[in-house]
Amino acid sequence: MHRSRLELACVFFVMTTVTLVSGCGGGHATHQALKDGWHAYGDAQTVDPVLVEVTDLEAWSGDEVMLEGWVGEVCAKKGCWMRIQDDQGDSVLVRFKDYGFFVPRNARGRRSVIHGTPVVKTLSVAQRRHLLEDAGADAADIAAIDAPSTEVVIYADGVWIQGSGLASPYAPAASEDCIVDESPTVSTPAKVNDQ
Repeated sequence: MHRSRLELACVFFVMTTVTLVSGCGGGHATHQALKDGWHAYGDAQTVDPVLVEVTDLEAWSGDEVMLEGWVGEVCAKKGCWMRIQDDQGDSVLVRFKDYGFFVPRNARGRRSVIHGTPVVKTLSVAQRRHLLEDAGADAADIAAIDAPSTEVVIYADGVWIQGSGLASPYAPAASEDCIVDESPTVSTPAKVNDQ
């Protein structure tokens, strides 16, 4: 019985994903990831955190997690952030720990596995506009941002991205920083004065 190329590709993808998520005996997974057609960025190590869905990230705030999905957007200027969409269609902003590594700017549409820590963060108007500028949005969309928003952001320390033809990522200078990483605002309910 002959298998179609699509069936073989699906079997390969499942085997590769299991290898990445389950690890290689607890050691560094970079060599295995590269061997299987995945590229590692940051400190992409085999670890045993929980694999979660985007909708569950807020409950895991402050804990190490793994997230798997598709790269929906990437910063067009440097690759200093990306949005990952899980298989249910929910997405999350991914930043890279300490602005210490970036991903290829042509990673959109690729399968990715993220290891990091989700944090609930309020993004200011300036931060939201900056993200849209980085994504190459038009001026009208950027100007339409007129209020902060609270969302979960994953601060990744390691990322795997599948596929060939990925560009070399931008190499950040040690002194670089970004407006999006300025002091996160902690979301707390407003107190009501009962007087």
